[in-house]
Amino acid sequence: MSQRLRFWFCSLSLAMLLSVIATLAIGGRPDPIGPARVLDGTWRFHPGDDPRWADSRTDDRNWDRIDLVSLPGNHDFDVGLPGYLAGWHAHGHPGLEGYGWYRRRVALPAQGDLTLLGPTMVDDGYEMFWNGKPIGGIGRLDHDQKVVGARPFLVRLPPSAGERSALLAIRTFMQPGLGRDDQSGGLRSVPTLAAASFGDILHRAQWHRTIAGYIVEIALPIMMFLLAGIALVAAPSTARPGFARWLSIALVATACLRLGNAVSAWTDLIDISTLDRQNAILLSPLAMLAWMAAWNDWADGRDRRVVLLTGIAAWAARVVGAAIHADALVTVGRTVFAVLFAMIAARIKARGERRLLALATMAVIAVALFITELSRLGVPTIWFPFNIGVTLTQYAYALALPLLSFALTPATDDTHAQDMTIVSAP
Repeated sequence: MSQRLRFWFCSLSLAMLLSVIATLAIGGRPDPIGPARVLDGTWRFHPGDDPRWADSRTDDRNWDRIDLVSLPGNHDFDVGLPGYLAGWHAHGHPGLEGYGWYRRRVALPAQGDLTLLGPTMVDDGYEMFWNGKPIGGIGRLDHDQKVVGARPFLVRLPPSAGERSALLAIRTFMQPGLGRDDQSGGLRSVPTLAAASFGDILHRAQWHRTIAGYIVEIALPIMMFLLAGIALVAAPSTARPGFARWLSIALVATACLRLGNAVSAWTDLIDISTLDRQNAILLSPLAMLAWMAAWNDWADGRDRRVVLLTGIAAWAARVVGAAIHADALVTVGRTVFAVLFAMIAARIKARGERRLLALATMAVIAVALFITELSRLGVPTIWFPFNIGVTLTQYAYALALPLLSFALTPATDDTHAQDMTIVSAP
């Protein structure tokens, strides 16, 4: 990459960083205060699925009683959404997957049009019923389920006709087989009843927070796609064409991996099952293989082919393990990749060129790739600037991109650097 092109890439990266910070600052502001009531408290709950449970005349006195109350300051450990609750696994149903219903009687104000804001956190999809009539939700919960990421949802409620209360029923569905913890299941936050004039304001604030929660997953892929294109076009003229080509593959795979999170959270284009499969089986193993191969090509040594073949075997182990849900096989594949990264780093340190740049960049990439292992060692992996979650992986890739632009050195520049080394040698 020429100095001029590198300057523009780094300048664009800085502009993108400032835009991300502004978005985080806007999204992290507290919700506006107005005529609204969070519907926390005691709810009735029943596992399973029966369409009759939407009917306000259904007798739910024998259903479980679940207290859905979030302490002040509670938030989820991903985006930072407020009102975070423990799911049905923590409320007497530790092995439940699939459907579960919630019901409660809602007191209504004497007059005024009302809106209902759906829960912003649910495992995984939901449909709401007001006095037995469907009023919408997130995802498709029929026999051909399509469960997408929960997001802000607003519906205008029908006129109350002088009624003092209404029955709100929520049908939820947790996708089986995705790997859950002891806090998962069903509602992870509760709906909010608001005056129609204020509901739109609150809904807009919720969307600002949701956009901010995934804005980094848009900014990083944009810069990754750009750098991947530059690396691919410039590969023949760089000092290490193989490194540049593998780098372009790694950047594209990583960009698609990050981008899927935002697409799933903001739209209905990707359901969570598809996202989980494409990430675990396709994109994550491919990204790790490509990053390893890029640095393997950077390092000198006759064992580069052996390292690459070993990496391909580790990639195959990860793909097969993810496809058949064999966690042990996935762990073996990740462990082999970690060992290969250490071996390549040692080789670069011993006899590689531009050691400081290569090792620093490689270390940052390794942090992003092996975040699971770092978490198990007790390393903090997420922070909440402006009350919005930003992960260590996102920080690592943001730092790596400018460093990688310096690694794409034209062959003439690298040859000059080698000549200077030879001249200065004793």
